[in-house]
Amino acid sequence: MAWTFSGWVKISLGKPDLAIERLAHATRLSPLDPYYHGTLAAIASAHLAAGHYDEALSWAEKAIREKSDFLLIACIAAASAALAGRDQAARRAMKLVRQIDPQLRLSNLKEVISYLQPAEFAKWQQGLRLAGLPE
Repeated sequence: MAWTFSGWVKISLGKPDLAIERLAHATRLSPLDPYYHGTLAAIASAHLAAGHYDEALSWAEKAIREKSDFLLIACIAAASAALAGRDQAARRAMKLVRQIDPQLRLSNLKEVISYLQPAEFAKWQQGLRLAGLPE
């Protein structure tokens, strides 16, 4: 868990490549972790931060298969898909976002994604706006 938390910290500090390394180490150490969906979410978030949108979407989809009611990962999937230009996947992920939290808007997104630097948060907002999250 410490390696996973370390990955989240590196994401919040704007160091996604280092986060990806730490998270890969976490998965090697604990491949059967009952909270594996959190590690997958972190990996997806790190790839989104690094601008690897297709890779972020791939990891997000794995996390959704592990835990389909995890709002953060649904947001990562929607933003990644939209930023990658994968409109159908973005709509599908946004449908999941809206099912999990019908009250989520761009205006209250900071309540869900509070760990990002301002520039990174803006990227998420852009992706989620493209995916169809209401203002």
